Amino acid sequence: MMVSGQPISSKASRDRTVPRADARKPNAVELLLRIESELRQVESVQELKFVLANETPVLSRASQVFVVSVKGRRRRVEAVTGIGVVERNAPRIRWIEAVIGGLAEDAGLQARRDFRLPAYAPPEGEHSDSFPYPFMLWVPFILPGGHVFGGLLLARERPWSDSDVLVSERVAETGGYCWAAMAGKRRLKRRVRIGPVLAALVICLVAAGFVPVPLTVLAPAQVVSVEPRIIAAPLDGTIDSIAVDPNAEVAAEDELFRMSDTTLRNDLAVAEQEVRVAEADFKRIAQSAVTDPSARADFAVARTELSLATARRDYAQELLNRTVVAAPAAGVVIYGDRREWIGRPVQVGERLMEIADPTRVQLRIDVPVADSIVMREGASARAFLDSDPLKPVPATVISASFEAQRTEEDVMAYRIYARFSEDHAPMQLGTRGTAQIYGEQVSLAYYLFRKPLAAARQWLGQ
Repeated sequence: MMVSGQPISSKASRDRTVPRADARKPNAVELLLRIESELRQVESVQELKFVLANETPVLSRASQVFVVSVKGRRRRVEAVTGIGVVERNAPRIRWIEAVIGGLAEDAGLQARRDFRLPAYAPPEGEHSDSFPYPFMLWVPFILPGGHVFGGLLLARERPWSDSDVLVSERVAETGGYCWAAMAGKRRLKRRVRIGPVLAALVICLVAAGFVPVPLTVLAPAQVVSVEPRIIAAPLDGTIDSIAVDPNAEVAAEDELFRMSDTTLRNDLAVAEQEVRVAEADFKRIAQSAVTDPSARADFAVARTELSLATARRDYAQELLNRTVVAAPAAGVVIYGDRREWIGRPVQVGERLMEIADPTRVQLRIDVPVADSIVMREGASARAFLDSDPLKPVPATVISASFEAQRTEEDVMAYRIYARFSEDHAPMQLGTRGTAQIYGEQVSLAYYLFRKPLAAARQWLGQ
């Protein structure tokens, strides 16, 4: 056997199958030293969390590790084994945080504790039965003064042995030390010392929070017609042609669009032929009934068949007449792009166009659900239109929808209509902008912290 011109003996061939010394499996001490070395070489707290979550299972033989930060009564999962980014609102993450909260309230987080689910799990949680790793181990991160700022929650399928608990505590000690060194002990303890100047500032801010101000909200707005005429599809079919351009002025009875009438014309032609056949049959039976008494029995049947054929013809003619849609009144035609409608199948009653009176306009405001305030009829509003944003136009709220509906921007919002003042300048239909609506008087603190309080309430689930 030759390799690169050098012979290899049979003994050398046998030696190739013998494992080398540097290929042996590392023992627990070597793994611990390697993990501690990696923890000391990380450059950020986020990288430290990732290393703790993904390297600890190698040494502790845990199936999954949760890296948890503790700040007061808040316990937050920062990293999970095998997950790059933790989804804050995931049900499993929220359930793990609830388990840690139950452990903190029952036994505290200052000491290491191993337990088996469903201990400390919320009673209404469905993950207690579906979580595949029932044996849990909590190992805290503790500062020299005894302050707990985080910890490791390890989970696996079998009970914890003393050796696995020991190495887990060792990894937690090293990880907690590195975390405190990079983040700072004072920051982790969250000690805040308020001096006299800061105390006076806080008092002034608290006093200013009781100053009454009007509650306002900003929302997208658009100039729309007061009572637009809705043009709907008269029958099922496709749009064949549109005779007017978008935003064009039309007079009453002007043609707006045509629908495809090929099938309806054929139906009308067939119905007319059926009428002719029924008329001929009726005349033949009527003439025979004069001399033949037996033909009189078929006279009523022939007359009925003629009436049915005539009704079918009239119905086909009426459907054919509906294919041409005319304007019911004068105004401005409002619809989208013509190319989007020609050839498009529509159903009877489907909204296609609007005919609006350009002299009768109002302001439509879509207030998102998250920004909704108490608004009553007669509330003041101002419109900052994109065509002239430096000149706000005053308006008065005249109506508001009871339920939120989905807008064109796919946002759930309350639709509000406001009337412009009588002396306002002419406005073009479709002009967009931003409207400011004034509500009731509230304190300045409520005005500033209304949204944060609402977000906190949703986050806490209260």
